Amino acid sequence: MRSRQSWSYGIRIAMAYIGTVIGAGFATGQEILQFFTRYGYNSILAILLSTVLFIVVGRKILLLGHKLGAESYGSVMDQMFGAVSPLVNIYLAISYILILGAMFAGAGAMLNEQLGIPYLAGAVITAVVSLAVTLYGVRGILASNSIIAPSIIAFNLFILIYVLFNGYTPSGRIYISSGQILPLLKTGITYASFNLILSVGVLAPMGRAVGDVKSLYIGSLLGGGLLGLLLLIGNYSMLQYTPEIFDREIPLMLIVGKMGRIFLLIYGLIIWLEILSTAIGNLFSIDTVIKEKLKVKSNLPAFAITLAGFLICTLGFSNIVQWFYPALGMIGFILVGMILLQA
Repeated sequence: MRSRQSWSYGIRIAMAYIGTVIGAGFATGQEILQFFTRYGYNSILAILLSTVLFIVVGRKILLLGHKLGAESYGSVMDQMFGAVSPLVNIYLAISYILILGAMFAGAGAMLNEQLGIPYLAGAVITAVVSLAVTLYGVRGILASNSIIAPSIIAFNLFILIYVLFNGYTPSGRIYISSGQILPLLKTGITYASFNLILSVGVLAPMGRAVGDVKSLYIGSLLGGGLLGLLLLIGNYSMLQYTPEIFDREIPLMLIVGKMGRIFLLIYGLIIWLEILSTAIGNLFSIDTVIKEKLKVKSNLPAFAITLAGFLICTLGFSNIVQWFYPALGMIGFILVGMILLQA
C-alpha cells in the first residue's frame, strides 16, 4: 500500500515537473529546433546530457526542499547562496513575473489568432485560470498538471506515430568530430539549466509538501526521463523535415498542418495548455516566496502578482521577449552555473 502511494505521488510530481518545464517554446518546436535539431542526429547526445541534468538536479532541488521544509524557492536559494541569496531571490522573482507577463501575452495572441478572441480577453482568461489554480497551492499544481502533462505527452506521441507511418525514416547518423563536442555540451547544459531555473520555484515547495522521499526520487526520475523522451520525439520528428523546417516560425506546424484540420485545432489547445502550465508555475513561485519571506497567509500577493503580470502583458508578447529576455538570460546563465556547481 505504501509503495503504491509512493508511485502515485511520484507520478504526480513527474507530471508537475513536465508541466512546469514545458512552455510555449517547446510547444511550437522552436526551442527544440534552436537548441538541438540544428545539430542533426548528433543532437541526441546533447539531449541525453540535458536529461541526466533534469533527473539529477531536479532530484537535488526536491530533496533540498524536503530537508529544509521549504515553503518556497527562497529557502533553497538561502541554503545554496548564503549572503548573496537576497540578490538571487530578487533576480528570480523579477524573472518569474516577466515570464508570467509574457505567458499572458502569448496566450492572448494565440487565442486571438486561433479563435478570434480579443487579445486582452484571452490574456484575462489565462490570468484568471492561473490565479484559480495557484490559490489551491501545491494541490492545485499537482491536479492541473495531471491533466496538462499527459495531454502534452499524448499529442507528441501522435506526431511521432504520424511521422513513422508516413514513410519518414532516419536519413542521418551520429558522427562526433572533436570540434563538435564543446557545442553539444554547451547546448545540452544551457537548455537544462535555463529550464531548471524556471522549475525550482515549483519543485522546492513540492519537496516539502510531499513528505515521502521515495516519491521524490520517483518523481525526479520519471519527470526528467519523460522530459528527455519528449525532446527526443520532437527532435526526431523535426529532423525528418529538414531543411524546410528551419524556415518556420512555428516548426511543428509544418508537421501538424499535414495531419488535418482537427489536429490543428487540438494543437492550438495544446499550445495554450503549455503556456498555461508555465504561467501557473511562475505565479505559484512568486506567490509562495512572498508569503514565506513576509510571513503572510493572505491571498493578496497572488492577486497583486496576477495584476502585475497582466499589466506587463499589455506591452505585447514580442516586445517583452525582445526587451527583457536577453538581459534575464545573461544573468541567469551565471546563476545556473552556480546552482549546477552546488548540485
